[in-house]
Amino acid sequence: MIKADGNVEIDELYVPPVEDDELRQPVLFIPDKFRHIDLEGLSRSSTDIEELRHVLLKIHPWSSLHYGLTALDTVVRLYTKTIPEFYGKSCEIQILTPQVRGTLGSLGLNQQIQQAVNPEKPGTQQITIGEKIFREGDRVIQTRNNYDLGVFNGDIGRIQAIDSEDYSCRIQFGSSGQVVTYPKEDLTELALAYAVTIHKSQGTEFETVIIPVTAQHFKMLFRNLIYTAVTRAKKLAVFVGSRKALAMAVRRIDSRKRQTASSQLVSQHL
Repeated sequence: MIKADGNVEIDELYVPPVEDDELRQPVLFIPDKFRHIDLEGLSRSSTDIEELRHVLLKIHPWSSLHYGLTALDTVVRLYTKTIPEFYGKSCEIQILTPQVRGTLGSLGLNQQIQQAVNPEKPGTQQITIGEKIFREGDRVIQTRNNYDLGVFNGDIGRIQAIDSEDYSCRIQFGSSGQVVTYPKEDLTELALAYAVTIHKSQGTEFETVIIPVTAQHFKMLFRNLIYTAVTRAKKLAVFVGSRKALAMAVRRIDSRKRQTASSQLVSQHL
């Protein structure tokens, strides 16, 4: 403030200093749709279930969260306990997932199911190929055509025996009963097959299928993909995930243009 005599009142120009701690505090903007989240409670959560309870606005009365089970837990329980109890231990169960990555992708699910049904134990031979671990009894899939061995992309079988000295394994394929001995150099063409992508399953049917459908599969949620998954089941198809994700998939049609060159090939033969 300037006084009548032209002097400036010092107190009016004084700005109190800002403490260092205050300067370091982050500026956090929370969108309206997340305002219901108890951030303090979320930070104290020690399990996935607790985290979900703090994040979700509401939980459906039929949700597996009420039983302390995440979607992943539910898939594992269905595979290892529920379906075998109702359909017999010999019933073929196939997990069909929209994509490879993520906690409910084929890679993560294969690791979880392998650990649940065929963990490392004395007397069971196993071999490691890169990041893959194969054990006797594992369900595996051929990932490309191999005319020398007489096996083809999508063939699913079970490892009967592993020779850990020469890194070979003997696999029986379910559809034909064919037994094939894989030398070390061909093992890279194998992958675990407790869970496979829906795309990989086309042309094959299974007694029962489990189909995870969640928001993490957003890019792959299309009506035709869901139709393909359901039609792979002979007796039972079980969806695990959220109603919102399933509804999204049913509403969306995959209109992406496929580069097949079919029109050019047809015109050449007319």
